Amino acid sequence: MNNITNFFGDYLATLTERKPMVCKGMIRLAVLDKFPERTPEQLNYNELKDIFNTTLRQRLDNVSIPNVEQISEDIIRHLVKSQSLLTMA
Repeated sequence: MNNITNFFGDYLATLTERKPMVCKGMIRLAVLDKFPERTPEQLNYNELKDIFNTTLRQRLDNVSIPNVEQISEDIIRHLVKSQSLLTMA
């Protein structure tokens, strides 16, 4: 599996209709907000879920992305579906 930032950044780009690079950066910044000493690849499933539900949601809201709650739910659902891939990586 690709690294976490690419995998979820590309998915977030489809949800927000923003460029993938922007979405990947937003995920990295959301991780830094919550865990400044770690990279996305060092996080476990529950930590990623928490980030997608809190700091990423807040960052999306800060840049006026519409339907932030739905986007947050969708990316968490994608995380749940991809959980087995994450544990194999």
